[in-house]
Amino acid sequence: MNTPSDAGAGLSRARGAWPAALAVLAAGLLVAPLVYHHYDVVDCFLAWSRASLGTRPWLIYLAEFPDDCDYPPVVPYLLTLVDAVRRAAGTAETGALAVTLLKLPSLLSIVAFVPLCLRGLRAPFGERTARAAALLSALSAPLFVNAALWGQFDALLSFLLAAGLVALLNRRPAWAGAALGAALATKLLAVVALPAAAVWTWRRLGPRALFGATGAGTLAIALLAAPYLAGGAGPRMARAYTEAVGYYPFRTAEAYNGWYLLDRFDIAVRGRPAVEARRDDRAALGPLTHRDLGLAAFAAGMLFLMAALWRHPTDYGLVLAAAMSFFAFFMLPTQVHQRYLLPAAALLALAARQSHRSLALLAGLTVAATLNQALDLTRAVLDHAAIQPESGLVPAAYRVPIRAAASVVALGNVALFAWALAIYRREMAATPATP
Repeated sequence: MNTPSDAGAGLSRARGAWPAALAVLAAGLLVAPLVYHHYDVVDCFLAWSRASLGTRPWLIYLAEFPDDCDYPPVVPYLLTLVDAVRRAAGTAETGALAVTLLKLPSLLSIVAFVPLCLRGLRAPFGERTARAAALLSALSAPLFVNAALWGQFDALLSFLLAAGLVALLNRRPAWAGAALGAALATKLLAVVALPAAAVWTWRRLGPRALFGATGAGTLAIALLAAPYLAGGAGPRMARAYTEAVGYYPFRTAEAYNGWYLLDRFDIAVRGRPAVEARRDDRAALGPLTHRDLGLAAFAAGMLFLMAALWRHPTDYGLVLAAAMSFFAFFMLPTQVHQRYLLPAAALLALAARQSHRSLALLAGLTVAATLNQALDLTRAVLDHAAIQPESGLVPAAYRVPIRAAASVVALGNVALFAWALAIYRREMAATPATP
């Protein structure tokens, strides 16, 4: 039983996550206008933002761009707010304020992890795990790189996914469904978490709870999509879901995994042209393409993960299975982007303190997700700078060492994934008691 002094000490330590999160927010706001992925931020997000005229997000889908908006409805809402504030302030279309406003929702998501963990994880995992999760989330390097430096929305997506899992852990399936529905309305990538959420909900809360969660998620998506349907942009918005697969028909879209190593081998050793070597729709094994093999491997991996969760539907098991689902998605199918390992690290942080092996896996995922983003962001920044004749930058001079570093990271990811699969069932079966 906790004494008053223990409770006071616990509260004091819990508050430590808040200064960390606010310091991260301040640092993020300082660097936000200085470093960003030019193509994503300027050529896509801010261009789409201006198309909304600051008032009508559905116009983003109806306008014609070299690269049309391929994000579900939540992101266009945020882009509309960005343009509304920018117009009110009278600042440049691609100036410091616009870039900072674009990054602000993701930066605030990092801060929002703190109350989510402190309040939402205390009941299922205990106060110590809740405090640890809050601090780990606030200081997450991959979240910071994504939100403050790159300028993407994977940090926001990770928060919504975490909110859905936390709601399930607190036996609130309707709220979980709403949060996961919002995540699906942010990025299609959220679908990777749904099998684990569905299996755990069925086993622990029953089919009625699963149906209720599904209904709440469907309603959340419908409400978020309604203004676009009313504005005549429904069919175009739907393409963010229906045309996501095949958009980049490559074995990897700079995700440092086994496919990346095969690309390097085919190009550097076998001498294949990069355009040919990278494609995932060419024959690999008889009539099967590399895309087919990747999908089959991912399906097998998910069956393995879900079978263990079905047998051991513990609270910790839900978090571990969801995190491993994103790790498997990053490693096995083709066409995966460099940022898609981020949710694995963000979700595992919720319960990493439950096990020494889980902490070790989180450390590996944190390094991998940080380097995968940082290396490719560095390449993108240098590529943009090299466009200027006065820069003197020669792409080969910086791309070669980046490729070499990326290959080392890819080898590490393969080894980490193999180890994670090897210990997964043991970890699920040996779930520690709640502190």
